[in-house]
Amino acid sequence: MKKPITLSRSTPLAGLGTVLSAYFAARFGNAGGGVPNPFEAEAGDISGHYAEHGTLIATSGYLYCLAAILLLVFAAGLTTRFRESAAEDARGWALTGLAGSAVYSVLLLLVGLLQLALVGMARREGAEDSVAALAIVWAMSIVVLVPASVPLLVGFGMAGRRSGQLSGLLTGFALAGALLGLAPPPEVVGPLSPVAASLLFVLSELQPWLLVIWMVGTAFVIRRSLAESEPEQLETVEEAGA
Repeated sequence: MKKPITLSRSTPLAGLGTVLSAYFAARFGNAGGGVPNPFEAEAGDISGHYAEHGTLIATSGYLYCLAAILLLVFAAGLTTRFRESAAEDARGWALTGLAGSAVYSVLLLLVGLLQLALVGMARREGAEDSVAALAIVWAMSIVVLVPASVPLLVGFGMAGRRSGQLSGLLTGFALAGALLGLAPPPEVVGPLSPVAASLLFVLSELQPWLLVIWMVGTAFVIRRSLAESEPEQLETVEEAGA
């Protein structure tokens, strides 16, 4: 019998799809060794970079947009599962996670659309200054992505723990990622303490990986729970038919 495609069944696939899409988006977005710093580089250099590596950067933009959509599916499926829990506070935390995921998805979509716009503008003559200005907006959107993941991680991490559907280890990854997301940017601390800035840089590089580990782990836990519940559902249907 063909299994119906439901929101719960789509949740683990959407989670893994989000991770893969974001990973390849980051890889393609770093075409040619990375984008020139829009706060320091010449407008012509920035525009030239987007024109030269336009295909890969545009692919990255489409993948960011896909990741935003898949993340919403993942978040909606998680919220549905957690709201079925008997724990009232788990439902509240799940709604926090859903709201955080919506904000994070909008930012991912914005980053993707900005990259597509930058590639299109870079191919026009005389648009160097506009490309440089838009690149600054893109860079600021990238910086905001890390702290924007905090409500997502805290909400779903706590909801999983309160509902008993996620292990303490997964909750730990979620809360650790949220804590690192609150750390100040290394550029802000640099003038005060170079050593602290170096440490914060390492931690800022670690934070996205904690988000990835939590999302992949959660996807596998949900997939396993679905596989375990299917035989029980089948037995119930057979008993009802008898």
